[in-house]
Amino acid sequence: MSRKDGIILFSLGLIIWAIGTLVYRIAGSYFFESSTLGYWINVIVTGILYSVIGIGLMKWRRIKSEYWLYGAVCLALPGMLGEVLVLSTFSELMVNMQPETAGRYGAFLFGGYSCLIGYAGFMSMKEASQDFVNS
Repeated sequence: MSRKDGIILFSLGLIIWAIGTLVYRIAGSYFFESSTLGYWINVIVTGILYSVIGIGLMKWRRIKSEYWLYGAVCLALPGMLGEVLVLSTFSELMVNMQPETAGRYGAFLFGGYSCLIGYAGFMSMKEASQDFVNS
C-alpha cells in the first residue's frame, strides 16, 4: 500500500467520521434512546456498513488484501481520535441526547470500528496464510 493510499484513506475516514458525527448530533436520540432493539439494529447495520464501505474503498484504490488491515486502521483512526473529543464533551456536542447515552454511543463506536478492523485483519491474515502455503 502506498503512502498516497494511506493519506487518501485517512482523509476519507475523517470525512466519514465528520458526516456520521453530524448525523448522530442531529438524530442521535432516535438511534440510541428509542429502544433496545433499535439500538442493536443500528450497531449491527453500522458494523456491516463500516466493513463493506471500508473494503469497497480499498478495492477501489486497488489495495492488495494483504494490506487491508493497514488500510482499515487508516480509515478508522481519524474517527477513533475524533470520538475522544466528542465523548469527553458529549453533553455539550451531542445536545439532542441525554448525557447517560454517552456509554451506549461509545460502545456503538467501539463495535463499528472493531468490525471494520477485525474483518480487514481477518482478510489480511487469510491472504498471508495463503501466500505461506503457496510458497
